[in-house]
Amino acid sequence: MDPGLSRGLEATVLNTPASAPAAGSRCRPANRPATAPRLAFVALAALALLTGCSGGTSQSVATAVKDSSSAVATARIALRQDMDGKLTRAATSTALDDELKEVQGSRNTVLNLSPATQEDRETQKQALDVLDHCAAGFAVARAALAGNDGGAPSLADGDKALADAQDALKQLEGKVGSQ
Repeated sequence: MDPGLSRGLEATVLNTPASAPAAGSRCRPANRPATAPRLAFVALAALALLTGCSGGTSQSVATAVKDSSSAVATARIALRQDMDGKLTRAATSTALDDELKEVQGSRNTVLNLSPATQEDRETQKQALDVLDHCAAGFAVARAALAGNDGGAPSLADGDKALADAQDALKQLEGKVGSQ
């Protein structure tokens, strides 16, 4: 680049005031006050976001179901690896405990919702039933892991209980996802 041209560009850029808008900028100048309609719109949008009027119950249930489904899948992997001799009892027990905590956290989230409509209350109740079913599946898996003396329940029974819980979660996910 020509040194003279370079100095000319530097002078142009360096002499441009910092407050000058860029060419073609559509920004509002800093000294122009915001209009009342803009403030009202922003306040209304913030209120809608805070009150969760964009499908709050269904969205929260859907998130809880996805999180719980992931937790059950992880627990099943750990249990199957234990059955195959690829994971220690302690590691499997820790995995089951951690994933059960995830399901319990999802259940607490759903329990603390304040559904506004009858349909949302029914969705909440179904979700709580399914999440209780998941917790029961974890109880079977944990009992099987603790016993593991060939008695009931067996590790296969624990895996089956978690598989049933996973199926129930998939069904609920299909219902909530369609709302």
